[in-house]
Amino acid sequence: MLKTLKNQVQGLIYLLSHPPQLKRIIIREARFRQRHKNRKNWLEWQEYDQYRSHLLHGTEEAQTRPINVERVQTISDMVSSVGNSLKILDIGCGSGVISEHICKMGNYVTCADLPTIAALAHRRSVLSVVAADAEQLAFAPNSFDVILALEILEHLWSPHDFLDEAYRVLKANGHLIIEVPEGREGLRWDSHMQYFTLEGLKKMPGSRFTVREIKRLKPVVGVPTPTIILLLRKSVVNSNTLF
Repeated sequence: MLKTLKNQVQGLIYLLSHPPQLKRIIIREARFRQRHKNRKNWLEWQEYDQYRSHLLHGTEEAQTRPINVERVQTISDMVSSVGNSLKILDIGCGSGVISEHICKMGNYVTCADLPTIAALAHRRSVLSVVAADAEQLAFAPNSFDVILALEILEHLWSPHDFLDEAYRVLKANGHLIIEVPEGREGLRWDSHMQYFTLEGLKKMPGSRFTVREIKRLKPVVGVPTPTIILLLRKSVVNSNTLF
């Protein structure tokens, strides 16, 4: 009881000394109080919250932090293992920092995100930037060699729908790279709807992928949960399991 009270007091002191965070919480509870009620409300909350998050965390300075350097290197290595001059969709691209890096490797990258967020990526050197709904992708079947889904599944109303869509728009033997925070602790961010474990991912129904590589990044200051990065290959056989 005493510990809980102490944590609450510390939280209040933090908010009073960080006006932008306090403003975010006030807006969240006043304008997006019903965000968990339906998918439409959730998407509106995501667009508001993630736009501000990418303004803060999508800076060049933020990308020089060791955890982000390791992320980019891991993802780059996975893409390189697939091939060269690839047609890539970065869904949930945010400010487009990783998209631009992958593009400079000689690939053709399409950035896609919710409308307001996608606008942040227009200054990047990529093939194109489009507004998109990850659970209802507006691309033809067999369009991409690789799909990047980095720190997006935990934000989705229905990750299953996205995985089905990814399967549809990937070319035969195309690849999907997923990055998610590991474990229930991922729900400590109120912009996250889902949490994942490796075993849980393996049991997700409705998708047809086989695993090529698994990478775990250790928690660090500012990122207190482990990170799972998976390289998946689209299977040609019909299956009801992820792996």
